[in-house]
Amino acid sequence: MQDHSGVDAPPLQFSTAFGPCALAWSEAGITSFRFLGGASLLKCQAKTAPIWVLEAVRAVTRHLAGTPQALERIPLDLAGLTPFQRKVAAALRATHSGQTLTYGDLALLAGSPGAARAVGRAVKHNPILLLIPCHRVVAAQGPGGWSAFGDPSIKARLLALETPHT
Repeated sequence: MQDHSGVDAPPLQFSTAFGPCALAWSEAGITSFRFLGGASLLKCQAKTAPIWVLEAVRAVTRHLAGTPQALERIPLDLAGLTPFQRKVAAALRATHSGQTLTYGDLALLAGSPGAARAVGRAVKHNPILLLIPCHRVVAAQGPGGWSAFGDPSIKARLLALETPHT
């Protein structure tokens, strides 16, 4: 994983109920988050991670285990994104847990009505999965796909975590 400056940031890998995950960070915030699928974990460099990163890992781990967390409070470093991608990310982070929206809806919220395809490209290249909740974006005719690495059922599982159970 790379931070926005192009310098390799040591990814912190950790286990979750969704399988292994990895994140990288800069001084400004998280720069990357990925589900690793079937990849095996490397030894964790927790000693080198700042406390706020370890707190983010704990929040993500709890969230993925079924205890909702306020993930929108975790600081992100979006310097590596284009201005349009930052607008899409901000609009996504402003959506509420359990809420879904179409690519067209997201384009409107990002200030670019009619740019659904561009939003789709921005979502497809989201470097900070879960924390920029692209799993909340659905196609106009149904759930849509999951373009992130790993099991395509992750999108449905993430949405199920956010759906209130009565």
